Amino acid sequence: MHKDVGVAAWIRRWWQQPDQYDWMSEYLASRHLQRLSRFLIAAVVVILGVIPLVMLFSPSGPQGQMHRTVAIVMAVLSFGGASSWLLGWPSRRQSALFAVGANIGVTIAVLIAGTPATGLLACATFAPIAGFVGLHHSSRLLAATLVNAIVTTVLAGARIAAAGDPAMAVGHVLGVVVAVLAVPFGSQLLLHLLTLDARMSNTDPLTGLRNRRGYDQSALQLIAAADRSQSQWLAVMMVDLDRFKQINDSHGHSFGDTVLLAVADNLRRCSAMSSVVARLGGEEFLVAELTESDAPAMLAERLREAVAAMPYGVTASVGVAAMPVDDIEWAAAAATIRQLGEAADAAMYEAKRAGGNRVRYRAATSPRA
Repeated sequence: MHKDVGVAAWIRRWWQQPDQYDWMSEYLASRHLQRLSRFLIAAVVVILGVIPLVMLFSPSGPQGQMHRTVAIVMAVLSFGGASSWLLGWPSRRQSALFAVGANIGVTIAVLIAGTPATGLLACATFAPIAGFVGLHHSSRLLAATLVNAIVTTVLAGARIAAAGDPAMAVGHVLGVVVAVLAVPFGSQLLLHLLTLDARMSNTDPLTGLRNRRGYDQSALQLIAAADRSQSQWLAVMMVDLDRFKQINDSHGHSFGDTVLLAVADNLRRCSAMSSVVARLGGEEFLVAELTESDAPAMLAERLREAVAAMPYGVTASVGVAAMPVDDIEWAAAAATIRQLGEAADAAMYEAKRAGGNRVRYRAATSPRA
């Protein structure tokens, strides 16, 4: 019974795991691997786009004008997808749409194949797609990819069986299914190894957010990138989950990790694209964002609401400290970041002593170099 509960908990945790796209993007960028990754993905997509064109000259390829036209359209779309990767690293939404489009494209390729064997062979293309999704995106998108791949593969095998060779159908279907399942499993293993490496880097291995070291470096970059021709403030917000120990004690650390992952995802979603979101350890998160002079408290309230809106019954105490970017001397920027963090931390404890699930603000002054 305990074993069944453990398996169910593992499946639930896997199912609720948010996508790793932002984490993987930052990881590859920090190691100067985004450019190589873009070229490799684009090259694979170009090759997949060439295949339908080549198959037009094969008796096993698409038959009939409509199927041949569809093959040409698929090739053109593949080249367009490859071009998007060559132009730059896509957003998380663009990448997810790319994965969905690839799934649809392979399914269509199987359906328009001239022979059942060709259609089943095309199902092997699901393997790299599932590997990409397993490495970058959520478990839900991976599950949808695998379900589509298995259903499509079984249908392709059924066509071979109907043609009079059920043994070949079973053997090839099993081979393709094993390949399709093995590649994302390998991707998940690679992801685990990367998280181990991330322990020595700037990234929190559980949530994919920055750790303290990554936060300090990214906050400096945020200050350096600020537009000093405008009236901008640097707001630093300390977010600490209320009574999180009780959650761990009542539901277990596995559930607690699920909550931390969800909180990290919500904080990332409700923060600006340029903001710095970090997990310091335990249930403490730190966010730095450039904003207008009257907005720091509103930003902190937005973070508090993002946590309170989650379905886990968890709330957060949020402390915020801010100062004008013009008052930050570059030589003392690191000390200023540290002082703002300390002020936000003190404000957070004020919010916690007041009952939690609220925001407190503290002013800060810039140290001189």
